[in-house]
Amino acid sequence: MTPLIKIDNLYFKREDLNPTGSAKDRALPFQIENLISSGYQSAVISSTGNAAISASYFCNEASIPLTIFVSPKINPAKLALINGKIIKSSQPISQAIKFSKASHSYLLRQSTDPSAQIGYSEIAKELLTDLPKITSIFIPVGSGTTLLGISKILPNNVKIFAVQPASNPTICSRFDSTYTPETETITDALSVKYLPLKNEIINKIKNHGGSGIIVSNEQAINSLDFIKQFNASPESALTLAGFYQAQEKFEVGNYPVILLTGTNR
Repeated sequence: MTPLIKIDNLYFKREDLNPTGSAKDRALPFQIENLISSGYQSAVISSTGNAAISASYFCNEASIPLTIFVSPKINPAKLALINGKIIKSSQPISQAIKFSKASHSYLLRQSTDPSAQIGYSEIAKELLTDLPKITSIFIPVGSGTTLLGISKILPNNVKIFAVQPASNPTICSRFDSTYTPETETITDALSVKYLPLKNEIINKIKNHGGSGIIVSNEQAINSLDFIKQFNASPESALTLAGFYQAQEKFEVGNYPVILLTGTNR
């Protein structure tokens, strides 16, 4: 359970308070449980940081050897928190997939692992308990797995808004074609280019009456001061900026939830 905090008529779901500091902790225990029940002896992951931090924590608890493929551009603060065999690669995703096949290691890739969505659905269950009147939720989107897991539990009358930076609006550009593309962003966890579940994510957003919100780097930076009180990640500032933008265009209701997906590192 993570707390739901109300400030200025906004509700903040504190996924940054999970054991390793991110929402990734929701999925990894379910993935590792599936790994063990499927008879695997080792695991592999590619990550921009938070997923690898979570994977190394839970793999260590289960005594599962873990190999981690990361980009050479990974945040040094995140790299320092990762335990396991670390391999830097300019193509970490494809290298992790090849490694999993060659070594028969369980691939902890959340976008292709249904057990990850089961973990993220727990967030929605808690929200419905703590805030039964929830009207909308704002979720920063990388692979979109978190959004999918949540969407499968929330009723369709709860609007789901995906929020992405203008530097990589892989999902949100399907909802907003008027944005100005950018090359810089304060976020480093929303850089996924290939999304196996892209069409399913888009359909879920539409089914819930939501939309995709594209946030400029300047807008995200302007929300940092508010987010600092939580010591939450830049992705959380981006999500808050997405809410501010959405409330001018959409009916978000009286009980909107901002998902704080990680701590600041």
